[in-house]
Amino acid sequence: MKKIITFFTAALLSMSVFAEKIPSYGTTNSASQFLENGKSKYVSIFAVNDIHGTIEEDLAGKNPGGAKLSEVIKELQLANPESIFVTAGDNYQGSALSNLSQGKIMSDFFKKVGVVTSTIGNHEFDWGDQMFQQWEKDGGFNFIACNLIDKRTGKIPEWCKEYELCYVGGHLICIIGAATKDTVFTASKKRIENFEFLDPAECIRKVLRKVEASYAPEAVIVLSHIGSHENRLTKTPVSASNDVSDKFELEDVAKLKGVDAIITGHSHEYVNGTLNGKPVVQAYNYGRAISQIKLTFNEAGLKSAKGNVIEVFKNKDAITEDPEILSLIAEYKAKYGAALGEKICLVENELSHEETVPNVTPLGYTIASAMKAAYKTDFAVTNGGGLRKTVKAGTLTVNDMWELIPFDNTGVVLTLKGKDLKKIVDHGINSVGFRAGQFAGGKVYYTSRMPEGSRVTRIVLDDGRTVQDNETYTCVVNDFMAEGGDKYTVISEGIKAGSISANNTYIPFRDAVIDQLKNWGTVRKSWSEIPQVLIAE
Repeated sequence: MKKIITFFTAALLSMSVFAEKIPSYGTTNSASQFLENGKSKYVSIFAVNDIHGTIEEDLAGKNPGGAKLSEVIKELQLANPESIFVTAGDNYQGSALSNLSQGKIMSDFFKKVGVVTSTIGNHEFDWGDQMFQQWEKDGGFNFIACNLIDKRTGKIPEWCKEYELCYVGGHLICIIGAATKDTVFTASKKRIENFEFLDPAECIRKVLRKVEASYAPEAVIVLSHIGSHENRLTKTPVSASNDVSDKFELEDVAKLKGVDAIITGHSHEYVNGTLNGKPVVQAYNYGRAISQIKLTFNEAGLKSAKGNVIEVFKNKDAITEDPEILSLIAEYKAKYGAALGEKICLVENELSHEETVPNVTPLGYTIASAMKAAYKTDFAVTNGGGLRKTVKAGTLTVNDMWELIPFDNTGVVLTLKGKDLKKIVDHGINSVGFRAGQFAGGKVYYTSRMPEGSRVTRIVLDDGRTVQDNETYTCVVNDFMAEGGDKYTVISEGIKAGSISANNTYIPFRDAVIDQLKNWGTVRKSWSEIPQVLIAE
């Protein structure tokens, strides 16, 4: 009877797999190694995360660009013929060519390098949900995120799958997608209002039950946009989340029996460690590295899973460029390049916005100063994560500004009491889970001895006035912050309660800053050595 049941189960499994039309990947070359059962001994899953539309090389920086990245992928696939290439989200928003083409140039790139699937990052929603189907069509792959629910239907969106099945080197691999719950704090509220982001671990657990019963995959990889850090002493990956209640998002996934490895993203870091015995990887951002999960099989099945991160940027000057990708870039530059090359102003000295600079950076102060002047307000605050690069000395172009401020946020002028202005500035000081707030308009005095929300003791405006709690002032922010993004709920709740008046100008603050910088003509060297605007007492 047992043999009959086993045969029946195998027959059902065979029919289910056939119905699914599971694709096969992998080629055979001199690097291939096979088991006696005819399957490959090794399988690799390569991934990028948070590439953010970075298709062109940054000659003076770390970003290798798509043409060099393509060549590295080819070399990796030659050395690891039974392999696939995936992405962990935040694919499109970030560069001028990608933004202007609504991600089309990245879709073309992904198709040429053979991306098999992608999970969904928070910045995929910068266009709302209207682009997903087009991206899938143009890129030739499916988006996967098992914990994303469309509130309008109560189901996973029609342009999304829970998981992707594929044969690689003869082995059935299941890749389960997971978005991060952090999306509710790091995407525009109006663009995700129709979606709910459920607990990843619980959703993955349900998918595991389903796929194990129907397909019995030989390995399960979680492809996620869950943020991660790596403890520099223990080499143990941990969650990186804006939401304290979800700080164990990664840890909970790693506890799941049946998950063999986890690919992460979102926090733009190098991560290559193990958590609960499972490899966890992340490859910085902007294509600077490629993460790898290497699976080793024996006749009985999966023997081990190990992580690796190939740091492409360390050798990028020696990498040749894929002529096909260079041609792709040239095609899009011919279409959009003239406007992007327009000169805005001269920058006399580098304006840094590196992570190593605490709180207000030279670049942040410069941009906030331009916002304050452009919108004619007493003060200006912008979120540090909305500024995406350090600006080098020399001619600043429109293309630079698109890369610096890739998001189409608008300027919102707030009319508010001094006590609320203090709270807004306070929220961005020594921030945890997001880049520090950037501001201009005066000197801020604070004490770390008080709790968040009460640390700012006084603000002295540029015109000499000391901000009084119950007097009225104006402050420009962007609409992402006005909606409560990066947990600036002091703004969104104040607007809702009526204690803060908000006027959305609907003028993209990138455009307003560009006009102001043109008006100045030169960003002087002294601006790179910003005055002391945040003073601890």
